Amino acid sequence: MKRLAIVLLVQTLLVAVYLLVERGRSPEAAFVTEPLDTAAPALLVETRAGDTIHLASLRDRPVLVHFWATWCVPCREELPGLLQAARASGVPLLAVTDEPWDKVEPFFSGEVPPPVVRDVSGDAARRFAVSGLPDTFVVDADGRIRARMGGPRDWSSRGARAFLEAR
Repeated sequence: MKRLAIVLLVQTLLVAVYLLVERGRSPEAAFVTEPLDTAAPALLVETRAGDTIHLASLRDRPVLVHFWATWCVPCREELPGLLQAARASGVPLLAVTDEPWDKVEPFFSGEVPPPVVRDVSGDAARRFAVSGLPDTFVVDADGRIRARMGGPRDWSSRGARAFLEAR
């Protein structure tokens, strides 16, 4: 009987400790977006294979247009998660850089993922009014920018998954 009482006491203490730890956790940060409603500028990008993609040709559903650079520390931390989240959700992604391929390839150990593209004109970031890197835009099927996410995001968060699933 004493053993049973000790086991119950230990279990009760463990549950109490668990509840205290859970209460002390900070809630997950909200996935903040800036709502917009503006026409998306023309965008012509080049794949690593040398093909060109016009943003207008992807208008059957919303597209994420993400601006990044290999020298940008927050970009380096965010991009792998964004690539994985976009692939898992099926949301089309154009991860746009204006850097030459010989700088981009080492970032991915030589295997550049298909969503990573190069800005052919070199001025897409200016036309999208990118104010800092990373910067991500949602371009709706009607060719309008509907949301912007300036700065890095945690693309593995519940908020990010819900955001992508809504697309």
